Amino acid sequence: MSETDGDHFDPHEHDRLSLPQVRLDDLLDEVRSRLTEISRKQERIHTLLEAVISIGEGLELDPLLLRITETATGLVNARYGALGVIGPDGNMSRFIPVGLDPHEISCIDHWPRGEGILGLLIKEPEPLRLKEVSDHPESRGFPAGHPPMHTFLGVPIRIRDKVFGNLYMTDKADGTEFTGDDELLMRALATAAGTAIENAQLFAQTQSRETWLDASGQITTRLLSGAAPEEVLRLVARRARVMAQSDIAVIAMPGEDPETLTVRVWDGPEDQCESLAAGARGATLTRAEDTLLGRVYLSGTPLQTDVSEFEHLGVGFLTRMGVGPVLVLPFGPPDGARGVLVLARDSGREDFQGSWLNMLSSFANQAAVALELAEARLDSERLSVLEDRDRIARDLHDTVIQRLYATAITLMGTVRRIDDATSAKRVQGAVDDLDDTIRQIRSTIFALQSSGEDDSSWLRSRVLELVNTSAETLGFAPRLLTQGPVDNAVDERVGEHLIPVLRELLSNVARHSGATTVDVELSVDNGEVVLRVSDNGRGIPEGVARSGLRNLASRAEELGGAMAVASGPGEGTVVEWSAPVQREE
Repeated sequence: MSETDGDHFDPHEHDRLSLPQVRLDDLLDEVRSRLTEISRKQERIHTLLEAVISIGEGLELDPLLLRITETATGLVNARYGALGVIGPDGNMSRFIPVGLDPHEISCIDHWPRGEGILGLLIKEPEPLRLKEVSDHPESRGFPAGHPPMHTFLGVPIRIRDKVFGNLYMTDKADGTEFTGDDELLMRALATAAGTAIENAQLFAQTQSRETWLDASGQITTRLLSGAAPEEVLRLVARRARVMAQSDIAVIAMPGEDPETLTVRVWDGPEDQCESLAAGARGATLTRAEDTLLGRVYLSGTPLQTDVSEFEHLGVGFLTRMGVGPVLVLPFGPPDGARGVLVLARDSGREDFQGSWLNMLSSFANQAAVALELAEARLDSERLSVLEDRDRIARDLHDTVIQRLYATAITLMGTVRRIDDATSAKRVQGAVDDLDDTIRQIRSTIFALQSSGEDDSSWLRSRVLELVNTSAETLGFAPRLLTQGPVDNAVDERVGEHLIPVLRELLSNVARHSGATTVDVELSVDNGEVVLRVSDNGRGIPEGVARSGLRNLASRAEELGGAMAVASGPGEGTVVEWSAPVQREE
């Protein structure tokens, strides 16, 4: 192109054309950068949503807490993460770490206890982000052997208006510090975690209530079905131990001494049953106000503590078992406790959840009330049986014995008018049989009128009980006849000799005689008590050592009495043991 064509070349024209192109490149770079940032944030939001979904998948609390910690660590790309749970006392009760290998864990003296920066988050539950942990004035409280940490991000987990715990993140994997976006993501995750934890707690409480209702139903059913109170107490201890996730359950109730509590039942794992039984069986504890169990029993107020804090307060049998956290509940209504229920965990385990206190107290109250009602029902049934037995005994005495006695008197009068000796002898035999029948009926009347509990101190009752229990070894029930004022006339010290004599004689019959009938006669007459035991067995063979019988004879001689033995092959054995009713000083 030539100048004659009118075209003209401007050297600045190229610069003017390139300036818009440069600005456009900058704008495109900025757009690409922002799109990349938006894409990255969208990816992190997507990751957050996946994290929220993942932590809400289960309702078991312990796996949930670990899942929250692992999810939070991955969300902000942290090398180490932990979740610290705040206990009822405001201190850290649990510490759940993530990112430590077994060697690092073995080097740590103990888990952090909520001091320094970790404690600062407990006292001031607000997000905290640090570029260098060591530069903070509260940088302390890390246990010996804890790996060094630099960058830090802490966020509280809230359940409604209450702080459940804190999430602690340290050292990003890429070596950078935590950003404001990391903090926002952690706060969002902590909010979702609080909801998930609350749901898990509600689920656990629901399960506990179902377990409590099921246990209460079982106990009530067992009581109404007539189960023994001791069996029901063992069931209460077992179910309470399972509900509270404790290692030991003990029920202590007032003993013979009104100022003491006696361990009635206990329950524990099978591998601890022997040691538990050895440590708790029959342990007698004072119930004064200055003892741990006495405080709860007298005040009716549950107490949750660590048994090591009360070693001097009458709980030595628990400390010997190596327990730590304990929960002591009144067994019964607060204004009338029947005893105490002690739930204990091994030393080193976490404390009982405070939310369980009311539930377990209600369970113990209901179990105690049900037990009281069942005992009242048993007393009523026992009274009804005793009334029936008393009525039968009265009818036997007032009607049957009187008629038999009148018949015997009539026959005695008839004997004198009978001239035929054979006939007179037969009538006299009938009179003797009537007298024997009257004695048997009187023994039966006494057995009917004996309650078996309140009369245990009476000699006649003790003899009756011994005769009845011997039926198990003999295979049949011996016949018992008693005559005279056995309970009123026989000295207590003489009775202490008579009972083992009767036990030995019945034992000899069961072991050696092969008898099918045994008669036991106990009579008091003319200042002497006579015990006569006869059987229809094989008799005492010749040449057999009679060391047992010699011991019985020496007892009689010690009291100023005597013993006679009559026995023959195939004719049975008759042993008559006698002594003065009053032992001579």
